[in-house]
Amino acid sequence: MRKSRVTLLVLIVALSVLTAMIAFINALVVAQIVQRDQLIARSLEANGAYAAKLAETVDLYVESIQRQLEVSASRIPAMLDSRAALDAEAARVARQSDGVVAAFIADSANRIIAFESLAPELTEKPAMLNRGEIDRREVAGHVSAAYLSAKGFPTVLFSEPIRDAKGQYLGLVGAAMFLRRDNELDRLINVHFHHDGSYVYVVDSHGKILVHRDKARIGTSESGNVVVDAVGRGEAGSMSVTNTRGKRFFAGYAPMRSGNWGVVVQTPEEVTLEPQQDLLWRSLLYSIPAAVLALLLIYVLARWISLPLSRLARAMQLRGDEAGAALRSVSPWYFEARQLREAVDATLAQHQRQITELNTENLTDPMTRLLNRRGVEGEVARLRSARQPFAVLALDIDHFKRVNDTFGHAAGDKVLIMLGDLMRASIRAGDSPCRVGGEEFLVLMPAGDEGIARRVAERIRATVESTEMPEGVGYITISIGVARWPEDDEDTDGVMKRADQALYGAKNAGRNRVVVYPC
Repeated sequence: MRKSRVTLLVLIVALSVLTAMIAFINALVVAQIVQRDQLIARSLEANGAYAAKLAETVDLYVESIQRQLEVSASRIPAMLDSRAALDAEAARVARQSDGVVAAFIADSANRIIAFESLAPELTEKPAMLNRGEIDRREVAGHVSAAYLSAKGFPTVLFSEPIRDAKGQYLGLVGAAMFLRRDNELDRLINVHFHHDGSYVYVVDSHGKILVHRDKARIGTSESGNVVVDAVGRGEAGSMSVTNTRGKRFFAGYAPMRSGNWGVVVQTPEEVTLEPQQDLLWRSLLYSIPAAVLALLLIYVLARWISLPLSRLARAMQLRGDEAGAALRSVSPWYFEARQLREAVDATLAQHQRQITELNTENLTDPMTRLLNRRGVEGEVARLRSARQPFAVLALDIDHFKRVNDTFGHAAGDKVLIMLGDLMRASIRAGDSPCRVGGEEFLVLMPAGDEGIARRVAERIRATVESTEMPEGVGYITISIGVARWPEDDEDTDGVMKRADQALYGAKNAGRNRVVVYPC
């Protein structure tokens, strides 16, 4: 027997270091997981609160424009007979709010009767309101969805109906805002305290982006983004989300009271989790002194524990008087422990051989050398505990009683032995052939799907059918039923019954055939 060169000192040090490393790595991993969860939770909470605050701020801005339009709508009925007064009122509305690029007054037929533009792109007064501009025109405090103006600019329209003293609709006064312009709304959204890669954008109820730091994305749709869809339904909160471009963010969102708009605050995942890397390196750096001290302590203790046995090992290599002197200097219980271990090893090896032989005899059919019923139970229990799906082939010799009656039981035994040999030759490596009684046999097939099980069963059946049996018996046939666990039955006893049912189905169908459950 080859002797190990590994010393007890090495084993103790290795085990101690391994244990310490496992504990340290586990603590580090747990700390990383906890910190990750905390960072994500804080980011979601902060973004949700910030989105709500920004929504309130933008609401105040939008409501200020709407209040100015309300005031203007109340003044206009008295000006309808004066074109100059209407033009002056349109000019006042256009200049009153930062961000408004044009103001207009339209009559009840949607004809524009007064117009003022602050944008060089809008030098001509349009004659009529377009479809996007007159949507829900009689609704007070209306804010339109984002639409493209006649000049192709993403635009939002604020409007207020004009009514006379009797409430009769006379027209509307409106203010237009170009979304890709630098204005107060853009500054409210894009100038904020975040400097870590977070950003804010505003969407309307249809998912179109109204305000974004990337001007090219204004007017594009984010419909399908779960955060945008949620805020479009008037919901507020925070969640982890992957945007339409495949990037993961931690987002907070809140709806606005006016305009059916929503504010979304997003922080990239890598920005939120960046402190984790710093914690990892700092943890490793701070642990170095403690690790060095622990290694020194482990070595000293391990050497102290292993020294007597090391002396004993060196003494066993000596000869003559030197060996005797060395042995006497070592505590005798170490020597006896070594002898006891060797004796126990020898005894256990002998017992194991005996147990193996007994198990083989206990689990094997003595005549066919196939697994017996107890062996089947053990193999099924092993497969079930490993959650390993398997197929069961239930085999039975057709008209075997005639063989015994005609040729005698000795010939029948020869047939059973031959069948066992044919089964072993026909199955896959790893399959278990079994004899469970009389002329009844089983094959357990780990990982045997229906197709494999059917092919193996058919191979066994065809081999038996074409093989001449000894003792002048001639040719015999077998019937086979196939069932699978857990597909056909979650209970292993139940799947055996399913295989028997399939076997009976083969018998009833005329024998010499394979039937797969359900049949």
